[in-house]
Amino acid sequence: MDIKEAEEYLNGIPRFSKKTTMENERKILELLGHPEAGQRFVHVAGTNGKGSVCAFMSRILMETGHHVGTFTSPHLVDLTERFLIDGKQVEQETFLKAFHRVLALCEEHREEIVHPSYFEFLFLVGLLIFREAGTDVTVLEVGLGGRLDATNVIEEPKVCVIASISLDHTEILGDTIPKIAAEKAGIIKPGCPVVYDASREEAARVIRETAARLGAPAYPVEPRDFEITARDQEGIGFRLEKGPLAGSEFRLPFVADYQAMNASLALTAAELLRERLSEEGSWRERYHEALLHTSWPGRMEPVLPGIYMDGAHNDDGIRAFLETAGQIPCHGKKYLLFSAVADKDYRTMIREICREGDFDGFILTEIDSYRALPLEKIREAFLEETEKPVRSFDGIREALAFAREKKGQEDLVFIAGSLYLAGSVKALLG
Repeated sequence: MDIKEAEEYLNGIPRFSKKTTMENERKILELLGHPEAGQRFVHVAGTNGKGSVCAFMSRILMETGHHVGTFTSPHLVDLTERFLIDGKQVEQETFLKAFHRVLALCEEHREEIVHPSYFEFLFLVGLLIFREAGTDVTVLEVGLGGRLDATNVIEEPKVCVIASISLDHTEILGDTIPKIAAEKAGIIKPGCPVVYDASREEAARVIRETAARLGAPAYPVEPRDFEITARDQEGIGFRLEKGPLAGSEFRLPFVADYQAMNASLALTAAELLRERLSEEGSWRERYHEALLHTSWPGRMEPVLPGIYMDGAHNDDGIRAFLETAGQIPCHGKKYLLFSAVADKDYRTMIREICREGDFDGFILTEIDSYRALPLEKIREAFLEETEKPVRSFDGIREALAFAREKKGQEDLVFIAGSLYLAGSVKALLG
C-alpha cells in the first residue's frame, strides 16, 4: 500500500474491529518482539494542554542533547504528523515500513488476536518507528482518558504528567470531574513521579490520592506558582515563583496565558526526569532556548498576519480561547470562523462564545468529516444566542476566503471550534 491506501485502511478499521483489551495489546507487542522494551518514556495525559506539554518536553530534551521520539494525536493535515523524531515528522517510507509490519502481523495471527483499533494500530506503528530510530527518550501523549488508553500498556515510564482536566468525552470517561480525573490518573505507576495541574481541587484530590496509594511521588503545579510578566502579539513572558527554578523568567512563542502552566508542568517534569535518568550536570541553562523555540501547530497559532487559529473544541478550551482572544491588542473588528463536530457540547461552546466573546461577526462552515455537525444546526445555535452578523458557507475554502476578504488591515480573525477545522485550514493555506 502507498500512504493514501494505508490511510484508507486505517479509516476503515472501526467497521471490522472489535473492542480490544490491554491483554490483547500485550499479546501483539509480544508478537512484534516487544518494541517498547528498552525505550524510556515520558507519559502525558489531560483534557486540554497535553499536546503542548509534549511539545515543550520534547524540545527540552532535544536542547539537552537527547535523541527524541514524540507520539501525539490527532494530526491536522498529514498522518505522519503523529510521529516525530527530534521534532520532525517521519518520512512516509518510514511510516509505511512500520505500518506494513503491523499489518502483516494482524493478518498472520488473525486467529490469535483481535485486530487493533485505529489508535492502537498507530501506537504500535509508533513504537516500531521509535525503536528503529533508536531514540533516547520517547514522549507519549495519551489518546483518550488514560487508564484504558492504548499507551497505558507502558509499565515503567520515567515520569508521568497530567495536564488540565475538564469535562470532555463524558459518555466514555464519566460525567463528573472526579470520574474523569480517575481515568486520567490511571497512567500513574507505582513509584513513578507524577507532575500535575492542580488548578482544580476536585481533580487534584483524585490524582493526589491515587499517587499516594501507589507510592508515586506527586508534584502539583498551581497557577500561583508562576506569574505572567509580559504579553504581546508574538508571545508571553512568565516567571516561576516556586520550586528549584523559582525566580527564573522565560519567554514563550505563544499568546495564550495557559501555556505558562503547560510550560511549568514540562519544566517540573524535566527536572525530575534528569534525576531519573541519572545524568550529570544541569539542564537549566538550556530551558530558555527550549521554551522559546517550541512550536505546536493549531494552538492559538498565527497562520497569517492578523489571523489566529486555535484547536479549542470543548467548554474549557473555548473559555481559554476567549480569554486569550480578548488579550490580543486589536484596533479594528474581530471575527470568528467556527465549526464543530457532532459529538461535542456545541450549544454550550456557542453560548460561551456569544456571551463572553467580543466578536463583531461570525463566519460558519461545516467540516468535511463523518463527525461533522451539520451547518444548519451550527447556524441555528448562533442565531439563538446573538444578534451580531452571521454568515454561513457550505465549504471551509469559501468560508476562509470570505474571512480574508472581510478582514480589514486593523481587524483580527480567529478560527476555532474543532481540530478538524484547524487541519483543513492549514491544508488550504499550505
